[in-house]
Amino acid sequence: MIEIAFSKYGKIRLFSILIIFLIIFFNTTSFVLAEALREAAFLQDYVVDKFDSAIFQLYLKSMEELDNQEIEFIDLLSEQSKDRQMLYGKLVYQEGFSSNIFFQLKKEVEDRDRQLFPEEEDFIPQMLPFPTQPTMKWWERLYAHVVSMRKVLTITEYNRFAMCGVDPARSERVVKRIKNYYDWNEKWFKEGQDVEYLAEKAAIEENIFLARRLFHEAAGCYHVGNFINFYDIKLKLESQEAARRCYVKAIALYEEKDRPIRIEIPFREAEIPGYLMLNNKPNQPLIIFVNVLNNIKEVENHYFALDFLEAGFNVFSFDGPGQGEMHQKMRLIPDYEQAIITIIDWFENNNTFNIDMERIGVVGLSFGGLSSVIAAAQDPRIDCVISNGGYAYIPPLSFIKKLHISTRLAVSYMSGINSMKVFYQKFGHLDIKNFPPLERPMLIIQGGKDDVVPAEHAFYFMDWAVGKDKELLYIEDSNHCCQDRFDIVMPYTIDWFKKYLYE
Repeated sequence: MIEIAFSKYGKIRLFSILIIFLIIFFNTTSFVLAEALREAAFLQDYVVDKFDSAIFQLYLKSMEELDNQEIEFIDLLSEQSKDRQMLYGKLVYQEGFSSNIFFQLKKEVEDRDRQLFPEEEDFIPQMLPFPTQPTMKWWERLYAHVVSMRKVLTITEYNRFAMCGVDPARSERVVKRIKNYYDWNEKWFKEGQDVEYLAEKAAIEENIFLARRLFHEAAGCYHVGNFINFYDIKLKLESQEAARRCYVKAIALYEEKDRPIRIEIPFREAEIPGYLMLNNKPNQPLIIFVNVLNNIKEVENHYFALDFLEAGFNVFSFDGPGQGEMHQKMRLIPDYEQAIITIIDWFENNNTFNIDMERIGVVGLSFGGLSSVIAAAQDPRIDCVISNGGYAYIPPLSFIKKLHISTRLAVSYMSGINSMKVFYQKFGHLDIKNFPPLERPMLIIQGGKDDVVPAEHAFYFMDWAVGKDKELLYIEDSNHCCQDRFDIVMPYTIDWFKKYLYE
């Protein structure tokens, strides 16, 4: 019995060994065959889907039959930006492929990744957990997968990218590479990496003006990528952190007298982070910029401030509760205006900047418009206020539910509230007519074709205010915040502030 059992066991064991041997043999053979086929790859066939332009057939023609290193070089090159592809393609065309060129590209990529992500896992302090977003409806997800971003973007969006410091030609190149909504942030993030690398290179070569310009543009790329991303929160926050990093590098290259000053103002159990930009003339007014809901202080506001500086104003731009840096410390709050009032308190107690604190103006866009006017209604130190495209009251829940999906997702992200019903329960009481009527100068800017804030809100503001210097700038054929008329709106805003802060 024992011998029979052993005999069966021996047969089974021998059979198992044979099976293992055959698996190893076929796997090894397959690997060898694959390597043989890989080594026998020809350039013309291999690069056909690797690059957008057929010119790389010419640039790389010296390779002909590809070996492993040449294949690895082509794979790596195909993942780079168009600028880097062209540079290395021309290099191979002029000098022929060599190991030196391959290792040069490989080192460039490794150095860039090491520089951009020195502590990738700790890219942002986790003071609050990552917000979760409401689930998109099935047809919204389907549309997001198939929509051509190039076709849905309007000239207004491209104008906004330019206001973020991104060259229009660069925007066009990036958008061409984007397949759908879910591809948006990733492609813009990669472009930001490429531009940041060029900025670092320019700085090393002491091309300071170029480096500063490119750092600002890299920040713009990162911001444009994050702005509509509500599907990958980790990537969104990485993009914002990268934009802040590039902004810090950019302003480090300014002369000290022109450099924005980083300020952190205690507010409840957090700090309000912001930048003060001075016009270098003593005793000039202060303008406080209040962001749109889903924005960061480092990008558009920087460019807006340049015209204000030229006009003689000092400018303070900040991230309030739920915005930018402060989002991880404090979500959006119903009494956002208290952050604005706290900022004024701080400057009064820490005015080492030769600012005339007797002349203060506040301007807010979109949600920031309502908060700005509420702050003015409660704080007489604010001499005049502008709301551009701001709500005069939180609209009914039925209206909120009909807002564009991107707007609803932005509201959810900033507030940390997934349900629009719960959001309305917390914020729905906000109504400008619940505050003392404003007697000081107020300018309301409104687009007649605003699909986010209906025009009736502008007239609601005007009906509430009682001052003789209230004014409505209504542009019938303009959109939300009159973004398509900023060439008119921004200079008009500056002239209006000069009228009431200099006379």
